[in-house]
Amino acid sequence: MNTRNITVLRTLACVSLAALTCACIARGPEDYRKVTRSLVDTKKSEIEACFGDASGKVVVNFTVAKKTGAITDPEVDTAKSSASAEVGACVAEKIDGLTLEQPDMRDGDATFTWQFTN
Repeated sequence: MNTRNITVLRTLACVSLAALTCACIARGPEDYRKVTRSLVDTKKSEIEACFGDASGKVVVNFTVAKKTGAITDPEVDTAKSSASAEVGACVAEKIDGLTLEQPDMRDGDATFTWQFTN
């Protein structure tokens, strides 16, 4: 291999590494909250359907996994929720696995609340 080929390969390696490190970003708390809310809101009508004619509050704790941006381990906080267990399970199911377009370099621990009254 000549010197020019080695230089080209090194340049490609550096550019590839830079692209990989830029794939994940580090958001501040407010931005993380905003993009996560936007993601969860994509399921708004499905979450509303979980409540049907019922009223009450569902509080769900979950993690947004670093590097993948996927919502993982959504769990209903039964101590803070007043809606039925079925409604809570439905809400948790609707957000489980949703994924941010641009993942973050850090895990995001979140608590979201949905409240419906009839």
